[in-house]
This record gives sequence, C-alpha cells and structure tokens, in this order.
Amino acid sequence: MRSDSRAAQVVALAAEQGGVVTSRQARAVTSVSVQQLKRMVDSGVLERLHHGLYRLGRMPEDVHLGERVAWLALDPDVVVWERLDQPVPTGVLSHRTAAALHGVGDLDADVVELTATRRIRLALPGVIVHRGALSREDWQLVDGLPVTTPVRTIADLAAAGTDAGHLASVVRDALTRGLVTVAEVVAVLAPHAFDYGHRALDGQGFLEVLIAQAGVPATMLAVADLARNTTTTTAPTVAAAEAGQLDVAALMKAMTESPQARDALLRSLSVAIGQSAAGHISSGAGAAAPARRVAEDTGTTGSDRTARPGRSARPAKVSDR
Repeated sequence: MRSDSRAAQVVALAAEQGGVVTSRQARAVTSVSVQQLKRMVDSGVLERLHHGLYRLGRMPEDVHLGERVAWLALDPDVVVWERLDQPVPTGVLSHRTAAALHGVGDLDADVVELTATRRIRLALPGVIVHRGALSREDWQLVDGLPVTTPVRTIADLAAAGTDAGHLASVVRDALTRGLVTVAEVVAVLAPHAFDYGHRALDGQGFLEVLIAQAGVPATMLAVADLARNTTTTTAPTVAAAEAGQLDVAALMKAMTESPQARDALLRSLSVAIGQSAAGHISSGAGAAAPARRVAEDTGTTGSDRTARPGRSARPAKVSDR
C-alpha cells in the first residue's frame, strides 16, 4: 500500500514537471527507492530516458522533450518550481536552442544548448553547456522552459561567431516580430562588430549590413520598431496602450485621419530608418506626398555599406566560453 502511494507521488511529481523526473528528485520528495523506480519502469508507468532520468509512460509526444531533459539534468536534485523561483535557475536554454524556441531565424538546432553561470558537464549526448554570466533579465519562460530572451539570444549567437547569414535571419525575425528594438540589437551587436569585419563597436553599421543581407524592407522594420517603442504621440487619436502593444492597423488609421499624428509618426519612422525627416515632412495636408517619397526612397534599412569579406562568415563556436 505504501509502495502504491509513493508511486502515485512520483507520477504526480513528474506531471508537475512536464512529465519528466530525476531519480534524485523522486527519492528526495517521495522517499521512493531505486527498486521501486525500477518496478515502475518494468510496469510501464515510467520510461527510462537516461541514467537517473525518467518520463511518464504513455505520455503525448513532447516536442521539447530533449530541451526539458537537458535543463532538468543541469540540477537533478532540485524540483522545477524551486529552480524557477531562483534569479538564475542553474542555467537556461540558449543560443541556437533559444532561437528555435522563440521561432526566430533558420538555424539548425541539432544539439541542445544551455548557458550556466558555472562549469557543468553533462553525460547526455547532443547537449552543449556554455558558461556565461546570467541575470534575471536575461531569461524568460517559453512553454514552461527557461530560455534566454531574444536580445540575449542575439548577443550569444554573435559572441559564438554564428555566420552572418544565419545571424541576419535571427535579427530579421526578432525585429519584424517586435521581440526586440533596433536600439537593443545595436547595443548587443556593438561588442562583436570588429569580429565580423566592421569598425570596432559599430553596432549600427553591423546591424545595417545584417538587415540588408536579410532583405527586410525599411518600412516594415521601422513600423515594427515604432510599434514596440511608442506609447503615446502628440495626437490623442493614437494614444497607445502599453509599450510594445501598439496596434499597427490603428497606427496606420491614425496617420490617415490626423495630419499632426501623421507628421509625428513619420518623423519617428524617418529616424528609425536612419534618414532626416526635415527635408521630407511638412505639416498639414501637404505631408502626404513627402511621406510617399520617404517610403519610395528607402528600399532597405541602412547605408550603402556592404559586409567586408573575411571574418563575416566565422563558423559557430559551441564550446564553453
């Protein structure tokens, strides 16, 4: 009877952790024995994934099972909810794995990558643990898993020397989906600009080349960045909700209905795509034609700079930093 009760507790514990559990967690929380865990495996209640790692039997397919198991293995003694209460939960999913979980870029996520603040080596195949500084602002939950934020993911990929083409695809998707701002990307790219063949600390130039390489229309990028950053404008008809929640359709509607709003927003648009609005935008009804010229004169964000050959296509590094 006591054995059945402990088995039920193990099942409940695994269910609370996305269907996976470690033997150390099970023994600490439920006092189950190694023999009882083996019997649960033999009966099909548990499925052994790796030494000391189990998942519930007959569970629906978990597309993130590999990531869940790898993160769990970083600290097999502590249950998930206690780890997630920590500023840094022993480490977080990062790099190519984080990009895949955020749905940005077209990188191959053939291995599971994590970042931890201390050196940790796992016996799991296909898992790489990087060492790096982390704070609470560097990660967020995605499908119940701790994952580096989009902007931290871009920083990690650039630091790892990800080739410029794949890095550009990540930056493109993160910007056009409003997951990051232009200013944030410029800031995290700046320390790595020289390694990719640009002037030292020239994050803006680095970004412009990536955006040109990714083929992002300037207007799309500018509107996405504006929608994420703008909270209010000079016109009451375009008062926004919270930052990052501005409705782009409402933004466009306001621009057609209010000349003042149109002027203010087009100025912001021009700044976002690196052009001066002074020569293009005038107040009142006459602003429509200059506004069209702003859109027509800029095909893609950035100047005429092109990527310098050489260091722009470094192979990705996947060892500990």
